[in-house]
Amino acid sequence: MVLCIINFCFPKFGWYLRYGWIFRGEAEPSRPYMTMVRTTSLLMLLIAFTLTLA
Repeated sequence: MVLCIINFCFPKFGWYLRYGWIFRGEAEPSRPYMTMVRTTSLLMLLIAFTLTLA
């Protein structure tokens, strides 16, 4: 859950850990990628909270 919160608040950090170190600051994540990451993180958080409350 902590990783989802970090990824939701700072999606660029997650992109850097996965792909950014390869390019060494020469590339930026695209806007659709950032939207997809935030949406997926929010969905996973909602599922996690629902399962913990059940």
